[in-house]
Amino acid sequence: MQKCILTVDDENDVLLILRTALTSEGYNVLTATNGFDALAIAEDHKPDLIILDLMMPEMDGFAVLDKLKENLATASIPVIILTGISEKKKIRELIDKGIKYWIVKPFDYHDLISKVKLAIEENI
Repeated sequence: MQKCILTVDDENDVLLILRTALTSEGYNVLTATNGFDALAIAEDHKPDLIILDLMMPEMDGFAVLDKLKENLATASIPVIILTGISEKKKIRELIDKGIKYWIVKPFDYHDLISKVKLAIEENI
């Protein structure tokens, strides 16, 4: 069965790159350009994985992550953080929130795909 991945980023170029990479690997890809849409799509579609940007206007990735974890319908969906941030303090905060994988922009195709496969396999 085809796995579904929700990608969330306020930059359309990044979403296009993610969609292209992930669909070429056989995944069904949903996209959201903000946190509010991401939460609605996650609840409606229950994707197998969410790739979430941290730095977004209105609702940042930290707030989206908290709301995903608070909602029983979305709490168990694994999340990979996509970020330009490499600060140790922020990374520690993500680990404390249960994040196992993050990808620092600009990202490598093979790194992206390997982390996606690991995160999905761990959640089966």
